[in-house]
Amino acid sequence: MKTSKNTRKTQHQKDVLELLKSSDKALTADEIRESLTGKINKTTVYRMLERFSDAGKVHLITGQEGKSYYAFCNSCNEDHENSIHNHLHFQCENCGHVECLSESITLPSLKGYEIHETQLLVIGICKKCK
Repeated sequence: MKTSKNTRKTQHQKDVLELLKSSDKALTADEIRESLTGKINKTTVYRMLERFSDAGKVHLITGQEGKSYYAFCNSCNEDHENSIHNHLHFQCENCGHVECLSESITLPSLKGYEIHETQLLVIGICKKCK
């Protein structure tokens, strides 16, 4: 019994990562949960996303309204644990679409500070709404 539970968990993890890899936008935990086949608890999805984010497999984007979005980052290097996401994120103020942009920026060095995380959100109108 325990083995099948672990296998199901692993399959959900694979499904979530595959969903994020194939998505052209950042997704909320609710959108991820609704896209998965089979039953999965909302809390389980949040815990899984938190683990993926902590491990550097996906990153968390906090939208303008404070909602959390998750994205698999294709523009980051392979060493996610030691990288700071220095690329822009975009949120459409019309339709709410959130995505990673491939443009990166050079972060200033701040004397006496150690940077662990950045949140770079640009807000405007997306191509579809324009």
